[in-house]
Formats: sequence, C-alpha cells, structure tokens
Amino acid sequence: MGVEDAVRIILGRWALGVQTGLVCLLAVFFVALSRAVRLAEIRQWAWAWGADLVALTALFVTAFTAPPPWVSRLALALYAAGKTAYVLLLVAGAQYHLRPGTQQRLHPRQLVLLVAVWSLSLAALAPEFAHIQLAQAFMVGMVLVAGSVWVLRHPKAPRSRWLGWALLAEGALFLHYVPVLLPLLWGGRPLAGYIHLTSFFDAAAELLVALGILVALESNATEHLRHLNEELVASQDRLRQLADLDPLTNLANRRGLRAELQGVRAGGATLVFMDVRDFKGINDRHGHIAGDTCLKRVASTLAQVFRAEDGLFRWGGDEFLVVAPGLDLAGAEQRVAEVRRLLTCQADDAPACDVSTGIAELPPGGEPEAALREVDALIVADKQKHKLGAERPSGVSRLSGIWQKQA
Repeated sequence: MGVEDAVRIILGRWALGVQTGLVCLLAVFFVALSRAVRLAEIRQWAWAWGADLVALTALFVTAFTAPPPWVSRLALALYAAGKTAYVLLLVAGAQYHLRPGTQQRLHPRQLVLLVAVWSLSLAALAPEFAHIQLAQAFMVGMVLVAGSVWVLRHPKAPRSRWLGWALLAEGALFLHYVPVLLPLLWGGRPLAGYIHLTSFFDAAAELLVALGILVALESNATEHLRHLNEELVASQDRLRQLADLDPLTNLANRRGLRAELQGVRAGGATLVFMDVRDFKGINDRHGHIAGDTCLKRVASTLAQVFRAEDGLFRWGGDEFLVVAPGLDLAGAEQRVAEVRRLLTCQADDAPACDVSTGIAELPPGGEPEAALREVDALIVADKQKHKLGAERPSGVSRLSGIWQKQA
C-alpha cells in the first residue's frame, strides 16, 4: 500500500469520525428538543438522527477494527438498517410537520419490516461493502429527492421550503455517488478522487438538513404565535362587543354611548329618548316573557325605522335612546311617529304598546357630557310626568331640544 493510499485511508477515517461526532450531537440535541417540545414530528426526527448514529457507529467500528467476517456482515446490516430508517423517518417527520394529524402511510411495524428486509438482504447478498454503499446511495438519494419534492409542493409556510431544499441537497449528494461508485461493481476505481472524503460532504449535508428542520420549526412556531395573537385580538373584540351590547335586545348599552357622542360631536346630532308606557302593567298582565318580547319589539322597530348610521341604545329597563347624526327635528318627529304607529298595532308574539318620547339636539361642537346630563333630565322629567299623570310641558331644553307633545 502506497503513501497516497495510506493518506486516503487516514483522511477517510478522520472524516467518518467527524461525521459520527456531528450526528451524535444532533441526535442528543433532537432527543432533548423532543422532551421540551412534545411534537410528533420532532420525535420522529429524533429517532431519525438516532438511526443515523447507529449506521455511522457500525461503519466506524468496521473502519477502525478488523472484526470477524460475521461481525462485519452484522455491522453492514446495521449500517444499511440505520441509514434506511434515517431517511424514512426524516421524510415522515417532514410530512407530519406540514400536515399535522395526517395518518402516516408507513406504520412502525411496516417500517421495521421494510428496514429489516432491505438491510438483511444487502448484508447477505452483497459480496463487498462497495455494493452496499452503491445500493444505499441510490435508495437514500431517491427517497430524499421524492420527500423534498413533496415538501416543496406542500409548504406550510414560506420558510418550510428551507427544509425541502435541504432534503433535495442531501438527496442530490447521494445520487451523485451512484455514477461515481458504479465502476466498483466490476472491480474498477471510483470516477472521482474525493470519494474518501464523502463523510465530510455527508456531514455538511446532514447539518444543512438539521438547520432546515430548525428553520421550519421556527416558522411553524411564529405562525402558531401569530394565529394565537389573532385569536386573542378577535376574542377581545368579541368580549368588548358583548360588554357593549344589551343581551336581550342586541342594542348597544350605556358603555358605548360616550364613544358614539364623541363621534358625532363635530357635526351634531339629534337625541331621541323613548320609554315604554305602562311597562310594569304589561309585565303584570301578560308576564315577564311578554315584557321581554315587547322590549325586543321596540328594539327591532327602532332598527327598522331609523337609519343605518343612527346609534341605537338600550338606556336601561324600558328606556331607549337614539343618536341620529345630521337628522333635523322634523325628521326625528316623523320617525318617532312611525315607531309609535308600528308599536300600537297588535303583533302575534307581543302585546301592543306605546312609548313616551323626548327629543333634544346636540349642536355641532356641543359638549357630550352636557348632552348626557340633559338626557338624564329628560328621563327624570318623564318619570315625574307619569307619576303625576300630567301633560308634558312644551318648551326648549338646555340643548335646544323640545319635548314632543304626546297625543
């Protein structure tokens, strides 16, 4: 054996040692990661790197020792089994990562059977290690290329393609070994002089795959956090809406009134206050269910008569408030008359009712707090009027509003 051959053997063993050490670190890292992040794909990738470590360890033992023939055959079978399981688990983990919850096409028993048949057949039938190496290179390359094509066609996120390109790079590396090693079948020499350094190339490709996996996981985690943030914002919006809505009538409650008044402050608005006449009597005569139905009917009538841009509020109890921006007093009086006409008609699901109304104006640039105080004053006056049984006085309120005379 010449000096050149000796150097090649030493470099080959050193490269194999570097690759084995790197894969050992990757296996330990992914096992620890699988315990910290309990995802099915991470467990499969941890098993994949463990299988690759078994394959390289078996190859490492045969390279640095002179074992008996049967031990060499067993080591070659372990190498073939580990490398086969590595690529199958690698691709299966990528599939599960991109399509969580999908049923795996290759079940564990089928995987064990396939790996055992393939590895034992190679170890028993291949006359030399070169034949096993050639068969493994072709099989590993084809599986990785097929898996990379699937990943690139079904990316979960843009950065999921990193994993696809990494698998494609390692698959192309193994497939390029096939023509290089082909002369070994008839006792020739490899077509490339760097074949003793393949472990360096394999280590670089495996490190690239590991980085692709981490990028895909980071992209998935980012997407998951973004989805959770969107759900949180949507939940907050729903809670805010529920807090601002009256559950019986689905109209806005007092919480949303201040924001509504601030929104119409610049252009001014007309405020229309209504309460159901003799609502206690309706409850006493027909029951509280009929009373609730009456309130719902008032709410739906307001939505039917007033405009889409008008704010409708349940002030409390049997009291309602409408904030109508840009609506003059005459227009408000017409709509109030239509509301009363519809409510005094008998309905199938609710008794006829009537409403007392008060109309006030919030002038452009007016003070919303003053408007609320004026509305409170209208409500108090309305209550006092019903208690005394007197007619409402006409006149101008402090917001240039008027009491509408009741028929």
